[in-house]
Amino acid sequence: MDEAVITLKNVCQPKAGATTPPPGCVSSMTREQFEKMITALQQPDKPPMPTEVRRNFASQYAKMLVFADAARELNLDNDPRFVQIFQFVRNQILTDALNQHIVQEYSHIPDQQIEDYYKQNPKKYVEATLQRIMVPRTAASGDKPKPSDAEEKAYADKIRERWVAGEDPVKLAKEAIEHAGLTNAAPDVNLGARRPGTLPEAHESVFDLKPAEVSQVFSDPGSLYIYKVVSFRQVPLSEVKATISSTLQRQMITDKIQQIQSSATIVLNDAYFGPEIPQTVHQTIITPKGAAGAKPNSGSAPPNPNATPAPAPNPEAPPK
Repeated sequence: MDEAVITLKNVCQPKAGATTPPPGCVSSMTREQFEKMITALQQPDKPPMPTEVRRNFASQYAKMLVFADAARELNLDNDPRFVQIFQFVRNQILTDALNQHIVQEYSHIPDQQIEDYYKQNPKKYVEATLQRIMVPRTAASGDKPKPSDAEEKAYADKIRERWVAGEDPVKLAKEAIEHAGLTNAAPDVNLGARRPGTLPEAHESVFDLKPAEVSQVFSDPGSLYIYKVVSFRQVPLSEVKATISSTLQRQMITDKIQQIQSSATIVLNDAYFGPEIPQTVHQTIITPKGAAGAKPNSGSAPPNPNATPAPAPNPEAPPK
């Protein structure tokens, strides 16, 4: 670990009282120092850096050290512009560090907390086996005008009544397709097992029905829909444990972010910045890693338009 992996000749810090490094000097970076830097720069969940990428990064980093040393010889590290950029980038890095700290803090949810959430939200973890008849809306054709919404709803209500009375849903679905003037086959009436959150939001009341009950008619812009509950099943905790863990992680991270944000009041001078324009999308500092595998955002502020610092080498990809 103490063997040199990067060696730079004629690149050294000047000795005390000198302005330039001694001629022929050699400086080096050990394997331990290099690997600590790589670990700090990489995302925690990333796999080890491939050998080729590691070599390319080391070459880029060594060149950067040479240029940085040349900049120090010109005293650019004390330039007021550099100091401002350094302060800005330092705050970016601190924000990133906070993001990673918060995600790591809530990366493991205790089993008891998961079980308590499951017991407190039983309706979220039911599974209904459903059937559905789709009644397409009829388009105008030739001298036949398009039916009104009331007429289409009345037709769908009749289909529903016949289903409640015991008629075959496959036959009713086929009839609804033909009534709309379509020639394609009717969609399969068997939706299979569905859980809350998997249907259109306006249709979620289906999960309040009892087995064998037929729903009201749901009107959407393109079609009308009727559901029937075939059966219900309470999903066991073992099947939803990972989902609940992700849900709790997101909630706890969001709460923590809101706590931090609410600890300060930000006031911008409208006379200088102009009036506030409402945002169409609410943005938080980070997007926690959840079931979908989303990676935390950097949380960095927008770059300074007048002084954008050059990016550091990316340890996760070969330098271009």
